[in-house]
Amino acid sequence: MKDKNEDNVVYVAGLHWILFFWPVALAIVAIALGLKFSPLKEVSLFLVLFALAWTAVTWVTFHFSSLTIKKKQVILRTGILVRKTTDIPMTKIETIDISQSVLGSIFRYGALVITGTGGTRHYINYLTRPLTCRRYIEQLMHEL
Repeated sequence: MKDKNEDNVVYVAGLHWILFFWPVALAIVAIALGLKFSPLKEVSLFLVLFALAWTAVTWVTFHFSSLTIKKKQVILRTGILVRKTTDIPMTKIETIDISQSVLGSIFRYGALVITGTGGTRHYINYLTRPLTCRRYIEQLMHEL
């Protein structure tokens, strides 16, 4: 029987709100074009509808993707139609890399790449607070 303390969740991180920047920006520009230039109303309407669909898809991705750090494993979950869940035992993690742009450093988001034994790479983009995630994972790896 498993000890309940072995699988305690240490930290859960989701995706960053910056995912919504481009769909919302497109909607704002499309609305402004439609209001300013009446011959472009049809194009503007199409762009607004496209931006709304893009925002909906982004929201689903935002809501259903996460990184869960437990005492003995890391769990990556992404997607909804094509759901991908990856469980990585702490003992199988070799390196944890973070890729951040300047905006990512300012707004605290980035890509986290976990390399497992054998060179297998698992990544999650637009993760909120990737440095905190790496710190927790490294701390738990050293405790084992």
